[in-house]
Parts: sequence; structure tokens; C-alpha cells
Amino acid sequence: MGATTTISGWIAAVLAYITPLHGVFWLMIVLLVADFLTGVGASAKQHIPRSSKRLRRSASKMLCYFGTIYLFWEFETQLGVDWVATYKFVAGFIFLVEVISILENMFVITEHPVFAKLIRVVRGKAASHHKEGSLLEDILNEKNEK
Repeated sequence: MGATTTISGWIAAVLAYITPLHGVFWLMIVLLVADFLTGVGASAKQHIPRSSKRLRRSASKMLCYFGTIYLFWEFETQLGVDWVATYKFVAGFIFLVEVISILENMFVITEHPVFAKLIRVVRGKAASHHKEGSLLEDILNEKNEK
């Protein structure tokens, strides 16, 4: 057997093992790519230069998200617990965080009131007292404090 046959066999085995996560991982990839692209657009509009540090943060965020979901799924699989899908709850929370980030980025890029209203709906009462200008300032302050 060649090395490529062995490697492709191992890859196929790993992919077959994590098949239940297939849909969750694809949705995560779509949201992460959308967040990354809208983040780049929002940074460009604010004249924030691209840097390797910011790209590393995006890559580490992606790895942490995938790792967390995988660990919760593995925990459930090893315990044989199938009546509680905690990895789906964790994935749902991560999806919500990414959707909020995408909405905030789109608001920064377009400053369209539709995105402001969607952000207020998602954030709830905390964002309902803001005017669009101050909501934009709050979003920019949150994204810039690290």
C-alpha cells in the first residue's frame, strides 16, 4: 500500500466517524466565512488595516468553535447520551453569536436602518434605547476594545 492510500483511508475513517456533525460544520463554515467577509468590509470602511494578528484571531476563533462543538459531540457519543444534544445547543449559541456579528458588520458597512432594527431585536431592551448613531458608536467601541 502506498502512503496516499493509507492517508486517504484515515481521512475517510475520520470523516465517517464525524458524519453526524457534517451539517453543523457546514453551517458553521458558511457563517464564519460571511462573518469574515463582512468583517473585512467593515474594517475597510473604518480604515482599519488588515494584519496577521487579526487573521490569527479569526483562525483561532474558527478552531475553537469547531473544537468546542466536536468535544461536546464526543462527550455525548462516549457517554451514550442521545436524549440531550448539548453540542446542538452549543452550536446554536455560536451560530447566534456569528449572526449578531454579521448584522453588526453589515450595519457598519451600510448604516441601513434595517440592520439597526435587527440588532435591536436580537439584543433586546439593551439596544432599544439607542439612536442609530449611538448604536453604531457602541458597535464600533465593542469591536475595537480587546
